[in-house]
Amino acid sequence: MAPAVASAIFFGLLLLLPLCSSYQTSHNPWSRQFVRLRSSNDESRPSTPTKTCWSIPSGPVNGNKLPLIHRSSPCSPLNSVGKRRQQEALPTDVFDRDVQRLRTILAAAQSGVADATAPAPAPASGLTLPITGADNGAVLGSLDYSVTVGYGTPAQQLPMDFDTLRLGNGISTLRCKPCRAGAAPCDRAFDPGRSSSFARVTCGPECPSSICDGSSCSFNFTFRSNHSVAANGTFVKDTLTLSPSATVASFVLACVDVDNFHVTGSSGLLDLSRSRFSLVSRLTSSPPTDNATAAFSYCLPASATSSRGFLSIGGALPDFSGGNAGSTPLVDNPRHTNSYLVKLARLNVSDTELPATESNLAALEVGTSFTFFPPAIYNALRDEFRKQMSMYRPAPAYRMLDTCYNFTGLPGFEMPAVILEFDGGATLQPDVDQMLYFVDGDDFNYVCLAFAALPEDFPYAVIGNRAQQTVEVVYDVHGGKVGFIQGSC
Repeated sequence: MAPAVASAIFFGLLLLLPLCSSYQTSHNPWSRQFVRLRSSNDESRPSTPTKTCWSIPSGPVNGNKLPLIHRSSPCSPLNSVGKRRQQEALPTDVFDRDVQRLRTILAAAQSGVADATAPAPAPASGLTLPITGADNGAVLGSLDYSVTVGYGTPAQQLPMDFDTLRLGNGISTLRCKPCRAGAAPCDRAFDPGRSSSFARVTCGPECPSSICDGSSCSFNFTFRSNHSVAANGTFVKDTLTLSPSATVASFVLACVDVDNFHVTGSSGLLDLSRSRFSLVSRLTSSPPTDNATAAFSYCLPASATSSRGFLSIGGALPDFSGGNAGSTPLVDNPRHTNSYLVKLARLNVSDTELPATESNLAALEVGTSFTFFPPAIYNALRDEFRKQMSMYRPAPAYRMLDTCYNFTGLPGFEMPAVILEFDGGATLQPDVDQMLYFVDGDDFNYVCLAFAALPEDFPYAVIGNRAQQTVEVVYDVHGGKVGFIQGSC
């Protein structure tokens, strides 16, 4: 049975209340999604539920799950009293941040290390990257998702972004007091003076040799375009608290002093890459005795306003043999030793299989919203999708999204399912909200397929966070694989 058919039978009839509560979908045995639009006077239209914030109980029983929140969610700690009010990201913000992120990834691939302040050359062809230089959002504080962790003794609760891509020296980063003069506000910062277990890191095994200066372990981010200092940093260590029962003693991170660090109100960045200084490396430094623990997993909520997401650190390794789960091997690549790469076997558009090309490596990205494929793969996807949607009225391209439609006046439409298939049989099948980008918010008068083409010289496909929503992505670093569990949040 084809994965598309199995998925359709498994889900059956599915009612959705996502970003757009103005439609319902159902799947047929041919894995096409029927989308029925609801009018404003449709009595069958369910009322939009009141947004409530919920927390996940902490503790080893549930794998130390931390609530994971989008920066635009009303439940985000970044939107608390007197700070950043709830504000949906402007379309230009979403697209510009993706462009900047792709520049960072490209710079990493070309230099062998993801230096966020290194300018990336413009691509030869394919995706247009309109942002010049690397000064816009290059430091920290511009990622979509955050969790709240404790640092110090007693633990100071601080919201931190998290990332799986190695940036700079590949180390977790935290804004610390005293903050730079005039850099207000400074209240979402760690105060070393309040911690009894705080210590500075001196030159040695815990300090990269490239930044050791005498006995000091410190560095600065410098924009190469104008050689100005964007941030100063000092390596320190203290107790990291993930839950009352889960702590990491002497966890090394970089205390930074930076003017624009509070762009989103985040206090720092939790590094989950394969860098030797990351939290993952700290937790996986010794071989497991029973190979039953995942390094980490996350489940991104269905929309920016949902609070049903989590980040699990060191939780029990789930069973991938069920009908809604699967895994794919991690690919070791000497050019990208700190990246989590998997192999994309093919794309499936309804019953049509599109084989991947030789450039079939892919990264699962939490810092990128849309999904980007090499031109050959994307062009095949685009052409097949357009072919199966040829009965509907096209709309102009929007930014880098070039497959758009106008469904105004229609009672509904039929849309092919797009399934990403990986080596080993694991699959991702985005739903309507994950597959489509609504240019005008809730309306179906201007929607685009949320996939785009990469430049020819880009090193691998980038699977953005939209395509991963509601799926628990499990990183089994010791086992050398990544697993997917559908519908976990």
